[in-house]
Amino acid sequence: MNQGSSLLIALGLSAAILSGCGAPEQQTAAPETLQPQQVSALGRIEPLDGILKVGLPNALSNDTIREVLVQQGQIVERGEPLAVLETQPVLQANLTKAKAEVTAAQRALDAQISVIDRYRAERRQAQAEAQRGKQLYEKGATSLQRYEALQADADAALAQLNEAIANEITLKADVSVKQAQVKQARADLDQATVKAPSQGTILEILARAGDRVGEEGLLLMGDTTKMGVVAEIYQSDLPEIRPGQTATITASGFPGRSQTATVVDIAQQISAQSVATGEAGDKVDKRVVKVKLALPEESLAVASRINNLQVNVLFDPLTEEQRRIRPQQP
Repeated sequence: MNQGSSLLIALGLSAAILSGCGAPEQQTAAPETLQPQQVSALGRIEPLDGILKVGLPNALSNDTIREVLVQQGQIVERGEPLAVLETQPVLQANLTKAKAEVTAAQRALDAQISVIDRYRAERRQAQAEAQRGKQLYEKGATSLQRYEALQADADAALAQLNEAIANEITLKADVSVKQAQVKQARADLDQATVKAPSQGTILEILARAGDRVGEEGLLLMGDTTKMGVVAEIYQSDLPEIRPGQTATITASGFPGRSQTATVVDIAQQISAQSVATGEAGDKVDKRVVKVKLALPEESLAVASRINNLQVNVLFDPLTEEQRRIRPQQP
């Protein structure tokens, strides 16, 4: 390399260095963007009005099932028979016996009324004869002995009538007692048939024929025309939940599918967590608040067939308008 080339290279490097020194580097920090907070929770699909556990009356709590009259998924009306208990035949026999006793007591009363009618007629006749005997005695047309005999007959007829009337009162009371026994026997028999307490769908049958119904009940039912999601959110997440807030519902068994739901109710009390993932380290001892979310009408039919399905709930961030609503506190 000759001296001229070396000089040109040196001048070029010097110019580059000087140029860099004259233009200080400017660094502009990017503004930090806060991500909106989203609350996630576990939940279950179930009727928004709750699940009703149907059991047995206290008087028949130790009875066994004779026959279950409904099937799972069946829609029933209020008062519709659900099951028959084993004691029904015995209670039916008790009712039949009680009705027969009422019939017998009523017949005895009717007979006594007929007797009283006859005694009243006899008393009127005896009283009339005693009055006529008195008049004849006063006119000297009959003896004192005859008049006294007629009066004694009248007094005996009155005593006989009064006794019959007293017996009638006793028989009437007996009929009333027997009628009350029929009423009680009919009520007992009615309890031997378990009836639907409200309109709804049979969700699960817990006892079958021959089973003794325990505390778990006979069956579970609910109004599946109002299906939704009951989510359990941690107490600390409650400030981020408002009525009208939307959420996305997904389930592990339905990959790639989701549904939108809307918050319709926030519980007013703290409860123990009942839904868990089952994974190691899952916190199942935390206190939660139950939040009900309504599903769109077009998904109710499907939801009614997957009652109690565990789902994942991802609440959408609160809008500014929703955030101005004061959060509910249990």
